[in-house]
Amino acid sequence: MWANCNGTVYTRAVRTEHMVHALEHGAVWIAYEPTLLPAADVSALAELVDGQPYLMLSPYPGMDTPIALQAWDHQLRVTEAGDERIDQFVQALRDNEYTAPEPGAPCETDPSLFDTTNPPPFDPSPPGPDAVPVDGP
Repeated sequence: MWANCNGTVYTRAVRTEHMVHALEHGAVWIAYEPTLLPAADVSALAELVDGQPYLMLSPYPGMDTPIALQAWDHQLRVTEAGDERIDQFVQALRDNEYTAPEPGAPCETDPSLFDTTNPPPFDPSPPGPDAVPVDGP
């Protein structure tokens, strides 16, 4: 099940698989390293994301950069929430029919399958032996 990506601000880290599935639908995921990003920047990003279709925000412990934006096959790493490239990235790639594999697919999730208030917990372990890269074996 994909993570809810209708402007959802997650306060806890979520399993990567759910967030990546939402990227297939055209979502942009803004992840941040909670120990590297000041609270004011987290608030600014939450304000940007809250209630906006095809956007989601979550902490992602262990990143080597304060902020990383992901869209299908694209990533941007920045150091502060005021970086103008954040808006450019979102405008260019959010719900983009030319870059997402399933553009326009829903971002709303069935609460019985994916609870936004209690999402599947983050798992920092590497992918298992049966994992296959997106571009094939």
